[in-house]
Amino acid sequence: MRRQLSTAAIVIAIAATATACNSDGVDAKPENSAGAAQSQAPKDPAPAPDKGGADKGGADKGGAKGVDLAVGGTAELKAKNGAQIAVTLKDFVDPAKSNNKYTMPKAGKRWVAAQFEIVNKGQTVYDDSPRNGVKVLDEQGQTFTTSIGETTSGPNLPAAVKLKAGEKALGYVVVSVPENSKPQAVTFTPDSGFAKETGQWKVAK
Repeated sequence: MRRQLSTAAIVIAIAATATACNSDGVDAKPENSAGAAQSQAPKDPAPAPDKGGADKGGADKGGAKGVDLAVGGTAELKAKNGAQIAVTLKDFVDPAKSNNKYTMPKAGKRWVAAQFEIVNKGQTVYDDSPRNGVKVLDEQGQTFTTSIGETTSGPNLPAAVKLKAGEKALGYVVVSVPENSKPQAVTFTPDSGFAKETGQWKVAK
Protein backbone atom coordinates (compact mmCIF):
# COMPACT_ATOMS: atom_id res chain seq x y z
CA MET A 1 0.00 0.00 0.00
CA ARG A 2 2.81 2.38 0.91
CA ARG A 3 4.64 1.49 -2.34
CA GLN A 4 1.54 2.45 -4.39
CA LEU A 5 1.21 5.78 -2.59
CA SER A 6 4.89 6.60 -3.19
CA THR A 7 4.61 5.75 -6.87
CA ALA A 8 1.52 7.95 -7.23
CA ALA A 9 3.32 10.88 -5.53
CA ILE A 10 6.28 10.57 -7.92
CA VAL A 11 3.96 10.56 -10.96
CA ILE A 12 2.15 13.75 -9.73
CA ALA A 13 5.45 15.52 -9.09
CA ILE A 14 6.74 14.75 -12.61
CA ALA A 15 3.48 16.01 -14.19
CA ALA A 16 3.62 19.25 -12.20
CA THR A 17 7.23 19.86 -13.25
CA ALA A 18 6.40 19.31 -16.93
CA THR A 19 3.47 21.74 -16.75
CA ALA A 20 5.65 24.43 -15.13
CA CYS A 21 8.30 24.15 -17.84
CA ASN A 22 5.75 24.50 -20.67
CA SER A 23 4.17 27.60 -19.11
CA ASP A 24 7.57 29.32 -18.68
CA GLY A 25 8.52 28.82 -22.31
CA VAL A 26 11.98 27.40 -21.62
CA ASP A 27 12.48 26.70 -25.34
CA ALA A 28 13.12 30.38 -26.07
CA LYS A 29 16.83 31.16 -26.51
CA PRO A 30 18.41 34.50 -25.49
CA GLU A 31 19.30 35.49 -29.07
CA ASN A 32 15.80 34.59 -30.26
CA SER A 33 14.36 36.66 -27.41
CA ALA A 34 16.41 39.62 -28.56
CA GLY A 35 15.23 39.10 -32.11
CA ALA A 36 11.62 38.91 -30.97
CA ALA A 37 12.03 42.10 -28.96
CA GLN A 38 13.44 43.87 -31.98
CA SER A 39 10.62 42.72 -34.24
CA GLN A 40 8.01 43.95 -31.76
CA ALA A 41 9.68 47.28 -31.01
CA PRO A 42 8.30 50.22 -33.01
CA LYS A 43 10.52 51.25 -35.86
CA ASP A 44 12.05 54.71 -35.85
CA PRO A 45 10.16 57.00 -38.20
CA ALA A 46 11.93 57.66 -41.44
CA PRO A 47 13.66 61.05 -41.44
CA ALA A 48 11.80 63.79 -43.28
CA PRO A 49 13.31 64.61 -46.66
CA ASP A 50 15.63 67.59 -46.57
CA LYS A 51 13.97 70.44 -48.42
CA GLY A 52 17.24 72.31 -48.52
CA GLY A 53 18.30 75.57 -46.92
CA ALA A 54 17.04 77.59 -44.00
CA ASP A 55 13.94 79.72 -43.94
CA LYS A 56 14.26 82.37 -46.58
CA GLY A 57 14.40 85.94 -45.48
CA GLY A 58 12.22 88.93 -46.28
CA ALA A 59 13.92 89.59 -49.59
CA ASP A 60 12.32 86.48 -51.08
CA LYS A 61 8.90 87.35 -49.63
CA GLY A 62 8.93 90.89 -50.94
CA GLY A 63 11.68 92.51 -48.92
CA ALA A 64 13.80 95.49 -49.89
CA LYS A 65 13.47 96.65 -53.47
CA GLY A 66 15.81 99.01 -55.23
CA VAL A 67 18.49 98.88 -52.53
CA ASP A 68 20.89 100.54 -54.96
CA LEU A 69 18.52 103.36 -55.89
CA ALA A 70 19.86 106.88 -55.74
CA VAL A 71 17.89 110.04 -55.11
CA GLY A 72 15.50 110.31 -58.06
CA GLY A 73 15.04 106.54 -58.35
CA THR A 74 11.64 104.83 -58.26
CA ALA A 75 10.61 101.68 -56.41
CA GLU A 76 7.54 99.70 -57.48
CA LEU A 77 5.85 98.48 -54.29
CA LYS A 78 2.69 96.62 -53.31
CA ALA A 79 0.50 97.47 -50.34
CA LYS A 80 -1.20 94.79 -48.23
CA ASN A 81 -4.54 95.33 -50.00
CA GLY A 82 -2.86 94.77 -53.37
CA ALA A 83 -2.52 98.42 -54.37
CA GLN A 84 0.41 98.96 -56.73
CA ILE A 85 2.38 102.16 -56.14
CA ALA A 86 5.44 103.81 -57.62
CA VAL A 87 7.48 105.60 -54.95
CA THR A 88 10.18 108.08 -55.94
CA LEU A 89 12.62 109.79 -53.59
CA LYS A 90 12.71 113.18 -55.30
CA ASP A 91 14.98 115.00 -52.86
CA PHE A 92 16.92 114.57 -49.63
CA VAL A 93 17.89 117.64 -47.62
CA ASP A 94 20.53 117.46 -44.86
CA PRO A 95 20.33 119.51 -42.76
CA ALA A 96 16.78 120.73 -43.15
CA LYS A 97 15.73 124.07 -41.63
CA SER A 98 12.48 124.65 -39.79
CA ASN A 99 10.09 127.11 -41.42
CA ASN A 100 9.18 128.64 -38.06
CA LYS A 101 10.93 129.46 -34.79
CA TYR A 102 8.42 127.63 -32.61
CA THR A 103 9.13 124.12 -33.89
CA MET A 104 12.82 123.29 -33.91
CA PRO A 105 15.02 120.19 -33.50
CA LYS A 106 15.87 119.37 -29.89
CA ALA A 107 19.32 120.09 -28.50
CA GLY A 108 21.88 117.68 -29.94
CA LYS A 109 19.61 116.84 -32.89
CA ARG A 110 19.16 118.06 -36.44
CA TRP A 111 16.47 117.57 -39.06
CA VAL A 112 16.76 115.88 -42.40
CA ALA A 113 13.93 115.89 -44.93
CA ALA A 114 13.05 113.35 -47.62
CA GLN A 115 10.70 114.33 -50.45
CA PHE A 116 8.59 111.46 -51.76
CA GLU A 117 6.27 111.21 -54.71
CA ILE A 118 3.75 108.37 -54.51
CA VAL A 119 1.75 107.39 -57.59
CA ASN A 120 -1.02 104.77 -57.66
CA LYS A 121 -0.14 102.64 -60.70
CA GLY A 122 -2.91 100.06 -60.25
CA GLN A 123 -6.68 99.96 -59.95
CA THR A 124 -6.95 99.32 -56.20
CA VAL A 125 -7.21 102.41 -53.99
CA TYR A 126 -4.05 103.15 -52.01
CA ASP A 127 -5.15 104.16 -48.49
CA ASP A 128 -2.30 104.88 -46.09
CA SER A 129 -0.54 107.14 -43.60
CA PRO A 130 2.66 107.26 -45.66
CA ARG A 131 4.83 109.34 -43.34
CA ASN A 132 4.71 106.50 -40.78
CA GLY A 133 6.42 104.21 -43.30
CA VAL A 134 9.55 106.34 -43.72
CA LYS A 135 12.84 105.58 -41.94
CA VAL A 136 16.33 107.04 -42.08
CA LEU A 137 19.27 104.67 -41.45
CA ASP A 138 22.65 105.92 -40.30
CA GLU A 139 26.18 104.51 -40.48
CA GLN A 140 25.76 102.73 -37.14
CA GLY A 141 22.66 100.87 -38.26
CA GLN A 142 20.31 103.03 -36.19
CA THR A 143 16.91 103.90 -37.64
CA PHE A 144 14.93 107.10 -37.14
CA THR A 145 11.28 107.76 -37.93
CA THR A 146 9.19 110.79 -38.81
CA SER A 147 9.14 113.86 -36.59
CA ILE A 148 6.65 116.68 -36.18
CA GLY A 149 7.76 119.77 -38.04
CA GLU A 150 7.84 121.59 -41.35
CA THR A 151 10.89 122.80 -43.21
CA THR A 152 11.78 125.52 -45.64
CA SER A 153 12.38 122.77 -48.23
CA GLY A 154 8.68 122.57 -49.10
CA PRO A 155 5.27 121.25 -48.01
CA ASN A 156 5.06 118.05 -46.01
CA LEU A 157 3.73 114.80 -47.42
CA PRO A 158 0.09 114.49 -46.28
CA ALA A 159 -0.42 112.62 -43.02
CA ALA A 160 -3.05 110.45 -44.74
CA VAL A 161 -3.64 109.71 -48.43
CA LYS A 162 -6.35 107.91 -50.36
CA LEU A 163 -5.18 107.65 -53.93
CA LYS A 164 -7.32 106.29 -56.73
CA ALA A 165 -5.82 104.91 -59.94
CA GLY A 166 -3.42 107.44 -61.45
CA GLU A 167 -3.53 109.85 -58.52
CA LYS A 168 -0.36 110.94 -56.70
CA ALA A 169 0.89 112.63 -53.54
CA LEU A 170 4.05 114.69 -53.12
CA GLY A 171 5.76 116.14 -50.08
CA TYR A 172 8.56 116.06 -47.54
CA VAL A 173 8.89 113.85 -44.49
CA VAL A 174 10.88 115.36 -41.62
CA VAL A 175 13.11 113.10 -39.54
CA SER A 176 15.13 114.06 -36.45
CA VAL A 177 18.60 112.50 -36.14
CA PRO A 178 21.53 113.00 -33.74
CA GLU A 179 23.73 115.96 -34.63
CA ASN A 180 26.73 113.73 -35.39
CA SER A 181 24.73 111.06 -37.24
CA LYS A 182 25.59 110.26 -40.86
CA PRO A 183 22.48 109.14 -42.78
CA GLN A 184 23.22 106.34 -45.23
CA ALA A 185 19.82 105.38 -46.61
CA VAL A 186 16.13 106.20 -46.58
CA THR A 187 13.44 103.52 -46.74
CA PHE A 188 9.72 103.59 -47.46
CA THR A 189 7.30 100.79 -46.59
CA PRO A 190 3.57 101.01 -47.40
CA ASP A 191 0.84 100.46 -44.80
CA SER A 192 2.56 102.61 -42.16
CA GLY A 193 5.60 100.36 -42.37
CA PHE A 194 3.78 97.00 -42.10
CA ALA A 195 3.73 95.90 -45.76
CA LYS A 196 6.08 93.17 -47.01
CA GLU A 197 7.84 95.32 -49.62
CA THR A 198 10.24 98.18 -48.92
CA GLY A 199 11.97 100.67 -51.16
CA GLN A 200 15.46 101.83 -50.23
CA TRP A 201 17.57 104.74 -51.47
CA LYS A 202 21.19 105.63 -50.75
CA VAL A 203 21.71 109.15 -49.44
CA ALA A 204 25.22 108.96 -47.97
CA LYS A 205 27.34 112.02 -48.73
